[in-house]
Amino acid sequence: MQAIPPQDKARGILAKKMMKAHITVILLFLFSSFIFAGIEPPTNQDTAPGLNEFYLDSERGWFWYEINENGEKVKKYKEPKKAEQPTVIPKQKTSPKPQVKPEDQSLSQAWFRKNFPKYRDRAIENPHDKEAMRTYLYLEKFMRERAMKFGYARQAAVYAEPFLDATANRATANFGMKDMNIDASNNKQASLKKLGEKSGVFFFYRSDCPYCKRQMPLIKLLETQYGFSIQPVSLDGKALPDSPWENFLVNTNQAQQLGVAKVPAMYLYEPESQKVELIAQGLQSLSQLEKRIMYSAHRVGLISDDEIQKMRPTGLYQNIDGEIGTQIAAPSNAPEEFKKLVTESLKFQKTTEKEFSYDEE
Repeated sequence: MQAIPPQDKARGILAKKMMKAHITVILLFLFSSFIFAGIEPPTNQDTAPGLNEFYLDSERGWFWYEINENGEKVKKYKEPKKAEQPTVIPKQKTSPKPQVKPEDQSLSQAWFRKNFPKYRDRAIENPHDKEAMRTYLYLEKFMRERAMKFGYARQAAVYAEPFLDATANRATANFGMKDMNIDASNNKQASLKKLGEKSGVFFFYRSDCPYCKRQMPLIKLLETQYGFSIQPVSLDGKALPDSPWENFLVNTNQAQQLGVAKVPAMYLYEPESQKVELIAQGLQSLSQLEKRIMYSAHRVGLISDDEIQKMRPTGLYQNIDGEIGTQIAAPSNAPEEFKKLVTESLKFQKTTEKEFSYDEE
């Protein structure tokens, strides 16, 4: 074997030393790069636990398994646990606050209707219980003052709208009431005279009826004042004592057909149309006879609605067109609830008017 010259041997040793120096410089360069770049082993909790152990326990090697003291293979790193899903607690529905009933609202009208009698009875049953009496009296005063405020507010609201104001139909001043009464009486007299010229009165009586005898002079006044033709009808075939009429008719089932149940009985008749209508059964005053005759004539169409209205001591004011009427039309700004109820009422009347009818009196 040929010996290595001393010079080559020295060169080899120098080359090895230079290689080691280069490797050291490269390692230092890499290490410094990690430091300056700020790279650190991950420590975030989100990082898998196995990776944390790898960085923190790297000196044990990179094998996934290791041999324990019994010679068995065991996992070096534990598999990360699955993150538990948070339990979602459903929101409980908050129940609405219970509404306070009107009768449970202290000192409301509903409360007074329900509870005031209890306090009053307690005071009546225990009049010497000073506190019970005082409580009752305080409640009573509170209720009176509330009623007084309501009364003033109601009056102010009525005065603000002619539709609500009764004085728009009937005067309340003494001179106004007197004038209306006189006008209504004059209108009635005129209508009765007009009616008396073309109609008459059947006067049903019995000769032994004392009330028929007392009714007789008032029936005579209808003849003398208004011109009605009076036709007495005897139910027993005899003349009425002291009768101012020489002739009378004897009932031949006319009373039964008309439905006469009591005497004296008076019926209005109109010869031209042959209409007969009840005035009254039983004793009547002259003013009652006049009023009932007008309504009888109205029912059979012998006088108009306007004539009936003019004989009433109310609603005689004229409107802007000079017409007389009892009702003032509801204003356009009337409460919506009122207008709705009126509309519903009119619909109901249209469906029932064929089944029901009534006579105003």
